[in-house]
Amino acid sequence: MTGTAASQSAGRLVSLRDADVRIYDEGRPDGPAIVLLHGFLTSAHTWRGMLPLLARDHRVLLLDLPGSGRSPAPRTRDWTADRFADLLAELLDAEGLTAPVLVGSQMGGSLAAWFAASHPERVGRLVVMAAGVLGETSTNLTLYRALAHRVIGPRLARHFPRRAFEGRWWAAHGPGHLRDPEAFAYYLAQLRARGNAMAAFGLGIRMSYGDTFDALAEPIRGLTVPTLLVFGDADPLVPVSTGRRFEELLADARLTVLPGCGDFPQEERPREVAEAVLRFLEAERTVE
Repeated sequence: MTGTAASQSAGRLVSLRDADVRIYDEGRPDGPAIVLLHGFLTSAHTWRGMLPLLARDHRVLLLDLPGSGRSPAPRTRDWTADRFADLLAELLDAEGLTAPVLVGSQMGGSLAAWFAASHPERVGRLVVMAAGVLGETSTNLTLYRALAHRVIGPRLARHFPRRAFEGRWWAAHGPGHLRDPEAFAYYLAQLRARGNAMAAFGLGIRMSYGDTFDALAEPIRGLTVPTLLVFGDADPLVPVSTGRRFEELLADARLTVLPGCGDFPQEERPREVAEAVLRFLEAERTVE
């Protein structure tokens, strides 16, 4: 899949207790392992710009989260962040990964942090980008709930207006972002085909954060897993203050703020972010 979209690669389907998850195993099979978790309404496709650099010296495992990309709708609609953490632990066991580097963006960043809090021994290093689990500027829970509804959700997703999605999509990016029409078309097609399943999963995860975004604060306080935090100062959904809150709570964290970047660091600044991740991993190996 190196250099191409995840949607164009077969990957393989791993059957787990609550869901079958499509994974894409790239890079060096004998290299240190990196696991990538994408955000809401995206898929493993979101890592296409970072993958070539990460895969050069690492084994990179990309996931399509349950119901997203080429992962089928999961066997349950009753999702929480804890339930996903159990699923991820099961997947790591199936792949023989003891303590990989865990990288997540947006909802995937929140899930990565949640997993590290509940399974710190299973995470070698942690990279959290634009993750709203500790605070968001705004969340349209009404839209989440409508898309997740068993009856109206599939129809709403199937006929979601292009203009409405386009406005929301580009507004979440930084002002200087060079638009990728092909990526937008891919995500719109995915929303229309998979929106109900994605929203059912995403709503359960989002509700796990708590009404005041405090559910993870105590579990993550003092966590010693070395962590890189990446947040954009032009993100209209997740403010830099959330990154600072992560930094204050974690015992070993460093915050990188990207000027002019919005809610998609991995797509807006793929090379810059990939290089920051590799420097972080190299610095940690040097310390060891």
